[in-house]
Amino acid sequence: PGRGIRIWGARTLSSDPAWRYLNVRRLFNYLEESILLGTQWVVFEPNDDRLWSSIRRNVTAFLTEEWRRGALFGRTAEEAFYVRCDRSNNPQESIDLGQVVCEIGVAPVKPAEFVVFRLAQFSDSTSLIDE
Repeated sequence: PGRGIRIWGARTLSSDPAWRYLNVRRLFNYLEESILLGTQWVVFEPNDDRLWSSIRRNVTAFLTEEWRRGALFGRTAEEAFYVRCDRSNNPQESIDLGQVVCEIGVAPVKPAEFVVFRLAQFSDSTSLIDE
């Protein structure tokens, strides 16, 4: 009592399995804020293929670095994330409205919520048992 809200464990209150883990929510918050801050310059550029290519290049470089740091899951960067910003998700209607759409998918690392060790105690020592 009197201590306020505390985080205990690695789970959120979300019923959606994609948002179950705290580290996933925090990672997405960080990625979203970083990408939004890092792409503010796009509002001054012509909304065309060159802009979309530049956005893809910048976001891909950022996410590649996050993958190398271990924040994203996958043996390769292609398994860890994708960035789509092209004519397929920027139709003429979006361009006419002054919108640029960039679709980003990431595979976050899930926590090892429980790490299990099997121990056996003998009369003179304790040993780790391999299975």
